[in-house]
Amino acid sequence: MKQMEGLQELLQRTETIQKINALQEQAAGELFAWPAFTAKERLKRAVRKYLLRTQLPPLDHYSWPNALLAAGLSQVQRGVSDNKSEAVLIRYFDRWIKKGMPLYYVDNATNGTALLDLYESTGQKKYLEAASRIAAFLREHKKDERGDLVYRIRDASDIYADTVGMVCPFLCRYGLLSGESAFVKMGVTQIVHFLDDGMDVKSGLPYHGFNSRTGIKYGCVGWGRAVGWLMLGMAESLAVLPEKTPQFLFIQGHLQNLTRAAAALQRKDGSFSWLLPAFEGPADTSATAMIACAMLAGIRRGCLEEDWTQQVGAAAKFLLSCVKNGRVERCSAECDGFAQYPQRYGCYPWGDGMTLKLFGMMEEV
Repeated sequence: MKQMEGLQELLQRTETIQKINALQEQAAGELFAWPAFTAKERLKRAVRKYLLRTQLPPLDHYSWPNALLAAGLSQVQRGVSDNKSEAVLIRYFDRWIKKGMPLYYVDNATNGTALLDLYESTGQKKYLEAASRIAAFLREHKKDERGDLVYRIRDASDIYADTVGMVCPFLCRYGLLSGESAFVKMGVTQIVHFLDDGMDVKSGLPYHGFNSRTGIKYGCVGWGRAVGWLMLGMAESLAVLPEKTPQFLFIQGHLQNLTRAAAALQRKDGSFSWLLPAFEGPADTSATAMIACAMLAGIRRGCLEEDWTQQVGAAAKFLLSCVKNGRVERCSAECDGFAQYPQRYGCYPWGDGMTLKLFGMMEEV
């Protein structure tokens, strides 16, 4: 109880309120602006598209970075009944619906949870119908022989930890809400198979992913955002799954073990490294926020056997120290694939969105 009071005391500080308000305002604008290309990047795209005749991926304003910003705003709305954030989310999702909701990749499904939040807060069925389109997209999406969602169709057997965090909480929640148990089963399957085949036994940390055909594991052990995606997928799925679910205790046990392994690698300033065991490497605000969100979700559900509130508070203080002018600094750049982690650090939507989500969760608690 005292540790929860510590989180509340942090929330009530004037500096905290000012920084989170600024972050919320910036996230609302960034939600519509990302991806933002520099003049040089736009020129490169034009050359590739029109001169080299290269087929470029579509310009997608509803991919996972946008979805994490939406998740942050949605959590703030849940935590403090913020009408301003709700209005932003209504505009964001109404635009997508008006465009016909193009769904290109698994990444787009990351929007599903915020859509369900919006449906529950407004009661408007169009948001539930939009969520059903995401569920149908995942149902028809390419899978391997065991039913694992393939993150990129060109890599027909590569299974990523990212997918667990992006889709599993949505699938479990949507399946329970709609009464379609097949979606719950799909969500649980992704988690169980990754825990079976994507973990490093010695450290208790995940690889970034594995090849389901060969069984070979890929990427670094303990890459920060992979840990975050996996922990979020487990904790937020457990938050909605009934305890009678056959795999509940299996997932809960793994969440407890992974939380313990991650907490042992938290740095003295409350942060987590871009690669968790790399204590002398750069800290990563996105990994720190994701892991802290997962810990808090597990605490709220009563799924963690130890109280990690102190670790959540330390992470929150570190993240606050990185908020400057409404953005979260020291966030690692976008990953390009297994073991392709550019060592660039700055302000990115995934750092902003997940930090905002953490403070929204703390408000709700």
